[in-house]
Amino acid sequence: MGALDTAVVILRCFSEARPELSFAEIMTATGMPKSSTSRMLSALREARLLEQDEVTRRFRPGLLAFELGRLYRAHDDLISRTETALKDVCARTGHTGYIAVLDGCDQLVLRMVPGSNPLRVVSPAGQRGSALATSNGRAMLARLSDAEILARLPKPFPKLPRNCPQSPDELFQRIAEIRRTGRSMSDNEAIEGVASQGFALCSRETSEMIGIAISYASQATPPDERAHVAREMEAMARSVGRAIGDAVWGLETGEQAR
Repeated sequence: MGALDTAVVILRCFSEARPELSFAEIMTATGMPKSSTSRMLSALREARLLEQDEVTRRFRPGLLAFELGRLYRAHDDLISRTETALKDVCARTGHTGYIAVLDGCDQLVLRMVPGSNPLRVVSPAGQRGSALATSNGRAMLARLSDAEILARLPKPFPKLPRNCPQSPDELFQRIAEIRRTGRSMSDNEAIEGVASQGFALCSRETSEMIGIAISYASQATPPDERAHVAREMEAMARSVGRAIGDAVWGLETGEQAR
């Protein structure tokens, strides 16, 4: 058993029913030798994953474990809050919505909210694609500095579908527009016949960023319906943005930093 496996075995001994354990109880629960248990408990205590009561000498989860748990709960709260708001938008517009995260220069779909429109386009949760070719992918990139974007760009610049940016210069032209308006558009790019509108949100507490998009059939969606989607998405961005302290959407109308 490797050191990481041993650490996980020990950490799993703790639970709501057993928030504190003695050295002997940990040895019994894990079946590990005394010397191995002692070494790993010392390492976990040093790493602040565990702490030891000076009086009782019992072990309990440490400050780092608490901090990681707080970050996880904040992450879960951000996704849940955003998904709830997105479901309302999808119900009112009939179109399909997505929540994604940025991974390098890719985006990874975390949630898909189906719409009622029979022409809906579905990219399931877990699907990965180029962030350069999607509205929410570019919206997330626009929250990074130019230097951070350049560091993420593949070299040479990837070959993308015809309506996508075809060079770093073209990409940064679109990025500049997204930074100016807070909104991102895509039409016949990642998927032929599909258009989308997207924006990004970033939690002030954790700095975690997600991208949200609504997709619809390009030819079958008239300008007035696209404008309706844009209004719905802006209202959602401002509502969730205020709740999470987003630096762009969390400001009052008229004060938004573009």
